[in-house]
Amino acid sequence: MDQTVPQIVTELQSPDLELTLTRNAWYSPLSFEAASWIIRHLPRDLSRSLSASIGELGYCLCTTRRAALLRNLDAITQDETCQEALSRSCFHNFLRMLHDFCDCAQGGVSRVNSLMSDRRGFQFLESGRRHGKGTLLITGHLGAWELGGMVLASDGFPVNVVTMAEPTQELNEWRQKYRRRFGIKTITVGSDKFAFVEIIQALRRNELVAMLIDRPYLNSGVPVRFFERTTLFSAAAAHIWQHTRASVIPAFVLQLEPGQYGCYAYAPIDMAADQTVEENSQRMANVFQSIIREFPEQWFNFVPIWNH
Repeated sequence: MDQTVPQIVTELQSPDLELTLTRNAWYSPLSFEAASWIIRHLPRDLSRSLSASIGELGYCLCTTRRAALLRNLDAITQDETCQEALSRSCFHNFLRMLHDFCDCAQGGVSRVNSLMSDRRGFQFLESGRRHGKGTLLITGHLGAWELGGMVLASDGFPVNVVTMAEPTQELNEWRQKYRRRFGIKTITVGSDKFAFVEIIQALRRNELVAMLIDRPYLNSGVPVRFFERTTLFSAAAAHIWQHTRASVIPAFVLQLEPGQYGCYAYAPIDMAADQTVEENSQRMANVFQSIIREFPEQWFNFVPIWNH
């Protein structure tokens, strides 16, 4: 083991926010299996319409989630009518995304590829592969992030997905089972003290490591300016880059219309060896901000990231 690798994954540290939310009870393998059964047995137009209706129900009933989302959307627009419209769209699109995730998890490579109507920026991924130091693919809670790993794995990229442990072992096993169908490896941070070493090793094998960085994993939060306000982003990607010099490439899967997505990789972020972890993390936050401004109706941040 490389003794110089820092222990950035230890105890949970969360921002000191006035409003904190726990994960919903419906987030379980049973819910995903039930959704998959419905999708298999109903015409897709009908099941997708049903998902949007459930999104509307969530918008009406999940008042704390809606309040958190509205807090976040206030950074994009102060127009209350626009905020409410964006909030409703986020709930609808989130359930549409979950519908298509369950559909693809069940239907495999052919199904996920049938939903991708546009692909851009894959030359950056190929360039990262030629660079030979691995590709650190960074994304956030925008669009259909789980579909991105499916797309890249089906295109022959060796994909590792970094995630936190789920609330139950059953959900961990369900998640890993569907990912294995696509050849995706899961690296779970938190309980496994060697997760950071696994990430480093995967990059040194010139593989692709995908991670969400717009919320801190575990004790990896650093302050960044995001929509002119201070919040915490995960510094894990910046730490990892320091040890690997991997290509750091933002990527998102974004809904273009119901049932159709664009899979977009963006130009590598110009990380700087003479910059601090906070400064390099800020470079990532700047890219995320510009993409969220373009697709605010798919910014699925149902937890507060700022105090008001």
